[in-house]
Parts: sequence; C-alpha cells; structure tokens
Amino acid sequence: MEVKDIIPNLDIASQEYWEARAYEEIKKRTYLDPLYDAAFKAFLGDEQALISFLNGVFHLEDENKITKVTVKNTEVNIIFPKTKTYRFDIRATTSNGFCINVEMQKAKHSRFIERILLQHSAFMLQSKYEWDQEFLNETTVELTSEERSRRHDLRYEIPPTIAIWICDFPLEKQDGYCATWAIRNEKGLTLTDKVKYILYDLTQFNKELGSVKTDEDRWLYLLKHAGSASNLPDFNDETIARAIKRLLVSDASDRLLKEQARSMVMTEEELDYLAALKVRARTEGRAEGRVEGRAEGQVEARKEMALSLRNQGVPISAISAASGLSEQEILALK
Repeated sequence: MEVKDIIPNLDIASQEYWEARAYEEIKKRTYLDPLYDAAFKAFLGDEQALISFLNGVFHLEDENKITKVTVKNTEVNIIFPKTKTYRFDIRATTSNGFCINVEMQKAKHSRFIERILLQHSAFMLQSKYEWDQEFLNETTVELTSEERSRRHDLRYEIPPTIAIWICDFPLEKQDGYCATWAIRNEKGLTLTDKVKYILYDLTQFNKELGSVKTDEDRWLYLLKHAGSASNLPDFNDETIARAIKRLLVSDASDRLLKEQARSMVMTEEELDYLAALKVRARTEGRAEGRVEGRAEGQVEARKEMALSLRNQGVPISAISAASGLSEQEILALK
C-alpha cells in the first residue's frame, strides 16, 4: 500500500477501490461492525431494539418504561447562508414524550463538541416544528379564545430533546464511560431539563462479560465487541438475539454489505479532517513559542493523524510510513 493511498486526495477510482477492499474484508468476518453507520442502523434502528436500548440508557423500569417509539425521517434541512443538510443516524420520539437523536461516532473530528451543539440545534428546531404541527394545527381562520390561549401557552414551549452520542474515541473532558451534560450556570444550577446530551466513551467501557448486568451494559458491550467477535452473547433476551442476527454477515443482504463497506471508507468530512491534520504536521507548529514548542506541536499533529488513520482500519505499516511514527508508537496511541 502506498502512502498516497491513505492520506487525502482520494479520487473516485481510489474511493471505489477502498470500498471493494472493505467489502472483501467484511465478508471474512462473522458480524458486521456496528461502530460504522450502516451496521449501527441495522442493529439499533429496529423499534424493539431501540426501546430496549433507550430504557437501558435512561434506567427506566416497570410503569416508567418506554413502550413505543416512532422512528422519524433522519434528514433535516436547516437554512444558514445556504441550506445545510443534517443526516441523523437514528431520530425518534418516545411514548413518554422524548425526542431522541442517537449518533454513532467512530472517529474524532476537529471541533467535535461544537458539531454536537450545532447538530442538536437543528434537531431541536425540527422537533419543535413537528411538535407545533401536532399541537397547533390550526384548521380554522377564526380561532376561539381557548385556541388562542393554547397557542399562547405552547408558542415557545419545546419538547424534551436528548442527544445520545456513542463515541469510539476518548472524550477529553469526560471522566468515565458515560456522562449526562446539560446547560448549567457557574453554580451548577441547571437552566432546563429539556435539553440533554448523553455521551458514551467506549474506550472507557471496559466491563468484562461477567460484569455486564444492565440493559445499558449489554448494548454497550455488543456495540464495542461485535466487530471483532466470532460469537456474541444474547443474554437470553429475544430482542437482543434478533439484533445480533441482523449483524450476521452470512445473513446480510448484498446491499447492506456494500453500504457497510461505504461507511468504512472515509467520508468527505473525514478527509477534510485528515487534510487539516496533514497540514498541521507539515507546519512548524505554533507561530510563536520556543523551538521545543514547535517540535512538540508537530509530533502531536502526527500522532493525531496516526490515531485517526488507525481508527479507520488502515494498516499500521502504512500509517507508520505516512506519519513517521514507529509501529510501536502507533499501537500505543489512545
């Protein structure tokens, strides 16, 4: 493999080449890897699987459990200077009134937290629009006082919008594999309970099979291990057993296999990110500061590029040639 084939400047032919390579690699495995978009949606996009996963995430039991979800269109268009299209992995509303966005993020991007906030803004606006369509559907020209009163009460009300991000890379400001983030002031008082971000850091989820007890743990365990496993536990749960079956390579349609291969090849956004890392690695580091600081900046940029390439499944030897790091250094990156 040539260095030019793994760093940005992939043309259409090489993109097709890498998709074909990924397709052949997938066929050698037992399960599709749900850390990539296509398999993730097949794994959790089913209504019963999503209900089980969400009840686990929110630790809901008995009469408080979510009993129904409505899976929504995953594409949302928001107008900035020009229309920006957001494609969510999974978007749904629940029987207890939550608007849910579940995202699987395999590789870290620059400004990742800002991306979460921007995407959630689009998600919240779309959720508010759909909420208004349901509760403020005005079919008459002349409104009654009661209808006007209801419109006044709901004009600025938003539904609870919860973003769940499952990340296969370290989250720098998070202590532990799961945390719920919200809008708070300097004293820690929460401004609203209606906007929440639940972030999972799979690199910190290290529970062995014998320690997996809850539905939350079961789904996280499967997400983390399915891509490299030859056998997966179904925990005597029919919903989980059906979800695992959807990951079986031997049962997957050719269309799903090709979609999975496509999702394993770098997107335009990921190529932009790697290009930024490559430029950083070429520069002298910070514009100001000592020579040691500039050298340190170069090393960190190379490490970041190498880790991103490794997360994409690029061979270690090729990453070493592209980054100038030894294979041992690349394997030790976290």
